[in-house]
Amino acid sequence: MKLSKYLSLLVSIIVLSAWSFRVNQPSIFRGGNAENMSEEFAIYGLSDSVMISVGVAKILLAILLLLGGLKYPALIRPSAAAMALFMIGAVYFHIKISDGIIPTLPAASMLLCCLLMVFSPILFGEKKS
Repeated sequence: MKLSKYLSLLVSIIVLSAWSFRVNQPSIFRGGNAENMSEEFAIYGLSDSVMISVGVAKILLAILLLLGGLKYPALIRPSAAAMALFMIGAVYFHIKISDGIIPTLPAASMLLCCLLMVFSPILFGEKKS
């Protein structure tokens, strides 16, 4: 199995977890001193409407990444590229509120994984999916 497939499964599981059963749970990875996703978005200066929109988009992209990793590899690169844009935003907001490395690490790691999926054919000579 190619690197992109493994990364697509990893990113999809982490994103689905963060935006489903962990959305209302506290975490050391939350921005600022937020106890849940709604508080975290408020700390970033974003509304609950934005949070819901981002959540729906990330869940849909995570499902596409999951499908790509399991059955339809052609979905991986475009889904990873779109997810990377959201992860750039996440890293930006963590930096904007002066979060330390621990809260920023998951978003930065997911960004790196997405970029690897997008550019793996160039970097590692993988066939285009």
